[in-house]
Amino acid sequence: MKKLAVILLALILLGCAEQKPEEKAKVRLNATNVTPNRVMGLTKIVCLSGEDALNFVKRMHIGEIRFVSDIAMMHYLNLTNPHSKYVTVWVTVYPNSSVAKEETDRMARSMISYGWKDVKIKSIDSLNVYYVTPPGKNETHYFWYNDSYMIYIIPHNMTENEIKEFIIKITR
Repeated sequence: MKKLAVILLALILLGCAEQKPEEKAKVRLNATNVTPNRVMGLTKIVCLSGEDALNFVKRMHIGEIRFVSDIAMMHYLNLTNPHSKYVTVWVTVYPNSSVAKEETDRMARSMISYGWKDVKIKSIDSLNVYYVTPPGKNETHYFWYNDSYMIYIIPHNMTENEIKEFIIKITR
């Protein structure tokens, strides 16, 4: 009996180690798993994911939302002082990097066509990061694509250097 239990345990462990590539891709491309759990002392809290997040985004947007494989909204917070710096983060997973690039660029063009002013782009650690101030707001939003996903952030109470560091660390 003991020998049978050891054989079963070995088969289970072997099955986990021999996970199919498409199963690994699903785990990797889950929108909640694209970014690290902690960045710069801030802890990730997932607010919305999957269909709930997609429906929320659809209510907030005017333009068409296309090709989304998964989506999540998260906050990065200092849990001991939630009123200090924090970042709202959206991660959208697309079928591939070409689609992610095109949808990121299309969003920037759409913002301009819907009256958003000063949609600009800058290079941060070899990423082409768009940044924009929404109409009637006094805050800057940032978004970029990396691999098969787009990240959109709204930082609060952070310096430009902290924002740059956050973008690099959340992406790598």
